[in-house]
Amino acid sequence: MPSQPGKPSHYIPFTTGHDDLIHDVCYDFYGKRIVTCSSDQRLKIFDLNDEGEWIQSESWKAHDGSISKVIWGHPEHGHIIASCSNDRTVRIWEEQEFEPKSSARRWKKQYTITLDVAIYDISFAPVHRGLKLASISNSGYVYIHEAPEPQDPTIWMSQEQIQILRSQPPRETEQSFVVEYCPSRWGGEQLAVGAMDTVRIYRQQSNGKYKPMEELKCHKNLVRGIAWAPTMGRSYHLIATACKDGHVRIFKLTEAKSHSFSSGRSRGALNTGGGSGRTLDEPLTPGGMDEDEEDNEDFEGSGNEYNVEMIADFDDHRKDVWRVKWNATGTILISGGDDGKIRLWKATLNGEFRCMSAVSSRKGE
Repeated sequence: MPSQPGKPSHYIPFTTGHDDLIHDVCYDFYGKRIVTCSSDQRLKIFDLNDEGEWIQSESWKAHDGSISKVIWGHPEHGHIIASCSNDRTVRIWEEQEFEPKSSARRWKKQYTITLDVAIYDISFAPVHRGLKLASISNSGYVYIHEAPEPQDPTIWMSQEQIQILRSQPPRETEQSFVVEYCPSRWGGEQLAVGAMDTVRIYRQQSNGKYKPMEELKCHKNLVRGIAWAPTMGRSYHLIATACKDGHVRIFKLTEAKSHSFSSGRSRGALNTGGGSGRTLDEPLTPGGMDEDEEDNEDFEGSGNEYNVEMIADFDDHRKDVWRVKWNATGTILISGGDDGKIRLWKATLNGEFRCMSAVSSRKGE
């Protein structure tokens, strides 16, 4: 938390009690609760009290392997969280409010999605699209599951498998895979998918399939994080990325002229320039169709394409950047990296993003 006005900004640390590396921290919808996950296989819930202190309210062993990501669901679906792990599962947890805090019974496992690979990242769909969850692994697939009844997290169905890579990267290489749902109500159901050093938009077509569309280029190393900004009345999308090359990049997606087409190849106009050092093959089309099969697929009325422009590229962290996140209105971007600082970026009146603050985790900085 920041210090008092007029004093240098810094963190006020609190002890989590985890016995190993913490991989993720996530606020709930209201910013009054935090969930953390760790290599110690545990999830922990912390509540913010009236004195501004974070007090642990629950801790439990959630997986049989290191937990890589944990996220809150929208409160309209109840008090639920989802977690994913190297144990090849995604688990859905629901709060049992009648159980006392710190009883190890307050959060109940309602469903387990079991896959054949370790899961790197998960993302809930925006609330207006129902209770959906996207997960991504290094197998070259994004998996989408949906709860048919949004108020009942005990039943989930596999909705789609999107093939994003032709082959799984070698085990000995460092890997990164991230996925983020588009929060907007317009433009159709969309996902931003990062696979190694490549970021691509996948858009749901009129036939229900997801098709690879625009690519966000210029990443020179592994993409660690993606954040899709809430539109809040804007006529364009903003997507931020965090990269191992030390850069925070912001892309602007402006809707191009509507097309009716049957070809399976994306024709979105790109003016970002080509990235270097790509190590992966081009993504396949949804469902692993080959070119001939996809050319015969009818994508009539499948939605518009977008012009992509990189409007900001910052290297202030100068070390690996791991996370980017927008505020609730999509006007301020927060980034965190190995330099031990959280940086806040905001657009000026002419639309140029600038660093408005840097909060250090180290005393005296």
